[in-house]
Amino acid sequence: MTGGAPDRQARSSLLPRFADTSAVLGGVGWLLLVVADVFGPIQDIIALAMLVLVPLALRLADTPRRDGTRSGWYRIAVVGQPMTALLGVFSLTMTPGTATALSALPWAATTVAVAGFGVWRLLQRGPWPIEELSIDAGLLYIVVGGVALLFDRTGVSLVFEPTFVTLTTVHFHYAGSALPILAGMAGRYSPGERFDPMVRWTTPLIVVGPGIIGTGITAVALDFPLAATIEFIAVAIFTTAVTLFSVAVIVGVLPLLPSWPQRLLLGGASLAVTVSMGFAVVYGFARATGGTYLGIGPQSLGTMVTYHGQLNAYGFAVPALVGWRLAVPESRARPPGVPVSHLTGGWSIGEDFLERRGLTGDATVSGMIDDVGAYQSDTFDSSAVSSSVRQFFERSGEYELAVSPDWETPWRQLAILYHPIATRIGQLSVPLVSATGELALSGRVVAVNDGDSQTGDRAWIRSNVGRATGADRMTYVGIYDRHVSTGRSYLRVTFPLPGSNLTGMLRVKNGGADDEALVLSSFPEAGNCDDAGLYLVVGGFAVRLPLNETLLVEPGEERGSVQAVHRVELFGVRVFTLQYDLRLADNDSPSNGISR
Repeated sequence: MTGGAPDRQARSSLLPRFADTSAVLGGVGWLLLVVADVFGPIQDIIALAMLVLVPLALRLADTPRRDGTRSGWYRIAVVGQPMTALLGVFSLTMTPGTATALSALPWAATTVAVAGFGVWRLLQRGPWPIEELSIDAGLLYIVVGGVALLFDRTGVSLVFEPTFVTLTTVHFHYAGSALPILAGMAGRYSPGERFDPMVRWTTPLIVVGPGIIGTGITAVALDFPLAATIEFIAVAIFTTAVTLFSVAVIVGVLPLLPSWPQRLLLGGASLAVTVSMGFAVVYGFARATGGTYLGIGPQSLGTMVTYHGQLNAYGFAVPALVGWRLAVPESRARPPGVPVSHLTGGWSIGEDFLERRGLTGDATVSGMIDDVGAYQSDTFDSSAVSSSVRQFFERSGEYELAVSPDWETPWRQLAILYHPIATRIGQLSVPLVSATGELALSGRVVAVNDGDSQTGDRAWIRSNVGRATGADRMTYVGIYDRHVSTGRSYLRVTFPLPGSNLTGMLRVKNGGADDEALVLSSFPEAGNCDDAGLYLVVGGFAVRLPLNETLLVEPGEERGSVQAVHRVELFGVRVFTLQYDLRLADNDSPSNGISR
């Protein structure tokens, strides 16, 4: 750890407290504005969001790295929020125009920083689990509210009525931002088998609902056919999801909460948002049909502000944010900061990449793993692995690999475009056709000395370049080591790419009927709580890809041989499967005593 690291950690730890302080002081300032009767109802709601709701939401969404530091986006949003909120509130006192827009612009910039923090969370973690994705969505949606405020204060309404621009500001600070964040907080609790499915199916609708409704409002303003009907259907589905989620919270989550004030606040907020969204359904139906229902018609914007807007703000958002702040639930997802190598390549990798870079070492290594037993855990019994499979992992460089691909449509068509590029670069050239016999891959294992503690100490290089030509050429340059986190060992593999690298954190477990096979998997455990995954590392930042792979290695038909099945999926949908036949390159190599 460098000398400045403790200072960075100390400064970073102040940010959540800074957000809390801002919310408290903002609340006091907002009450003074209300008592002084400075604004009307809509402006009061917008001011409340800027002064109180956003800092509370940032506090709830706080996501420190493993070393205690925080994202630069988070730092900008938290530190910038108080002053930019004051400027945004000040803009509400002014007549729309250029000067007013300049006062609102800093708040729009702060919402961009909040959205940047949401993107940062999403990229380093991936779109799992759903409750964290819901929080990300809330952080992202708020930028729409910030931009809408800027347009409103400029006096530019585009194709909308001016009032709708103002209400868009409200919508994306509350239903668009606060609601998904609060749904994510509730989703961190498990409401039990009875209500888990309800939470699992309604949360995605809460995530996409604000965006769909906003699109519907735009379609109505542009006078698209059936736009009002579609908008009503979207509002109805969204309201149903919110209602069912609220039921799950009241019945399944509230009993799990540690204090009665928190249960009271969140229970009341759940009821309030259900009633509030009911008004939205009635208003949407009135807009779709042109009728008046329960005193709400197509032109009842004032009524909607009174019942829907104020109930959303004062009955739902504030109590819910304060309620969750009393005891912030911990995330199941792994903390940011997965340790990865910073090693990158150029536009030519190839089997001699490490030699060209001067990265080879003098140590004696023979396999991608020194000792399979080093990965022993409560989910992996190394003693059950067959000796032939163990030998493959510990003597990988002595094997030839015959491979047969099976691509899913349309991925094969895309691979036809990708393969020439990968072949030219000399890295990860996944085959389109079988490579057997003379075209089989041969391997070698060399020691690596990069100077980066996160770069592996050995590389397994597989290639058939010396025997194949054109599209038949394949090269894989992977650097391996063992990564240990929270007591669990992962096989970490780094593939250098142009300006980046692809890093796999692979869980090790048993497979096969008798646990004699060895399985490497990038699929994380439930809740995305471990380090397993495939990461694209650019500039030292690891982006969790929606790709996953599983490699099953088991004893082959012949004595000492092994077979492997490598399956790659995108968002859970199979992309391709590779079937490997792995044999010792020298048939005279001593394999006596090696059983299946």
